[in-house]
Amino acid sequence: MSNAADRIQLCEAILDLIEHKRQETGDETLGASIERAVLESQIGDLEREILDNPGAFEPWLVRRRRAEA
Repeated sequence: MSNAADRIQLCEAILDLIEHKRQETGDETLGASIERAVLESQIGDLEREILDNPGAFEPWLVRRRRAEA
């Protein structure tokens, strides 16, 4: 199994645990910051993967310059 697949499975397990604890406690906000961090991490990985190997997406990608401080 690839490293990316392992990370996806780990994130899925974390999100499942959060959801289970929310149902147990009735607290819909339980673990919200952890959930957000996991999702942002996965989105970042996906963005990097697309930029590294855009394939068919390449014509639609636009590189942005980062704001200089």
